[in-house]
Amino acid sequence: MKMMSSSSWLESIARNWGKGWEEQKAVWRWREAVGERLSKLARPLYVERGILYIAVASPVVANELRLWAQEIISRLAQIAPKSNVKELQFKILPEEKEVEEFSLQPGAEELNRAEEMIPEDLLPSLRSRFLELLANVLAKEKAILAKGGRRCRRCGVAFLGEGEECALCRLLP
Repeated sequence: MKMMSSSSWLESIARNWGKGWEEQKAVWRWREAVGERLSKLARPLYVERGILYIAVASPVVANELRLWAQEIISRLAQIAPKSNVKELQFKILPEEKEVEEFSLQPGAEELNRAEEMIPEDLLPSLRSRFLELLANVLAKEKAILAKGGRRCRRCGVAFLGEGEECALCRLLP
């Protein structure tokens, strides 16, 4: 069996998300486009029809980023040209309270599920890291559901809080 590079493996997963996955590269490469400092103040949400939607904690941050919009768009055009970002739209989302941290170690169930989900032909060190990450995510998801959380009806992620949809899906059109 041919060894698959990590980037092609991730791209093959992303393709399953739908034909618009190329457009979302601006979201994935946001930190590279704006730098560490700005990436802490503004979080990219999604790209739709050339508009990059960005969550910021206050109108002040949004106004500051508007001053840099053309420079940010230009940088995104260089590093994620297929995203075709032409405009930035800001959503003011006050920072949420810290969600309770779950310090769980994954059990045999989560490790076995992760084993089934990660391709065996990845580089051993990469596969090992993905297994660790996925098992931890599965353990956290299990803990969230055990504490009364629910699955988002739109994307399926486990979350704590009110409503039928997770915080990100509530923002999406």
